[in-house]
Amino acid sequence: MMISNRNYRSAGKPMPCHPNRIAVILLALGIVCACGRPPVDNASNSSDSQKLPFDRQPQSRGISPSQSILPSTTKLPEGTPIPIRLQSALSSASSHAGDTFGATIDEPVVVDGQTLVERGTSATGRVLEVKPAAGSRGSSMGSSPGSSPGSSQEPGYLRIVLVSLKVDDRTVMIETSSIFAKGGSREERNPAIGTSSGASQKDRNIVFGVDRRLSFRLAQTVDLQR
Repeated sequence: MMISNRNYRSAGKPMPCHPNRIAVILLALGIVCACGRPPVDNASNSSDSQKLPFDRQPQSRGISPSQSILPSTTKLPEGTPIPIRLQSALSSASSHAGDTFGATIDEPVVVDGQTLVERGTSATGRVLEVKPAAGSRGSSMGSSPGSSPGSSQEPGYLRIVLVSLKVDDRTVMIETSSIFAKGGSREERNPAIGTSSGASQKDRNIVFGVDRRLSFRLAQTVDLQR
């Protein structure tokens, strides 16, 4: 008696496995795995590994490359005006070459919008040249007949400069332009500007009174931190 193929499978015998069917199943599984995997962000990795220098965090120490091109805020450039107010009187009749005098800064000295020298800062000046009016120091000059007394007298003069500033309790040496003033002119004989020539003009000296305002200019750049 012969047993058919149907009865053979139903009897629990394993069915033969077809090679083509296995290949199709494996291919399908590969496609599913490939679709479920997240894409690799190559652009992000490349950007992280090739950051530009200005993308990096600044170092805690060192000097910024741009710092060297920034203007200094501790230097007074050549030509900076230095306005002062005299604290002692000066006169061609009594001053001598080499004498010093006291003054204070009358207005703040500002550079690039920053005040470098405050108003009221102490300053020191020096008398470079001085000559009294003829006859004002005990001598007299003769006058021609018919001329008024003192009409032939030569006027006195002064030449002064600033030599230092007192900044943060430190003495900073400076060089400035000089101021030359001569007695005898109509303007300098006006008592309102601190000049005295005497009641009869026998003493034609230049006089700078206390609180007289003057303005100098720096002859060279000054570093206030030195």
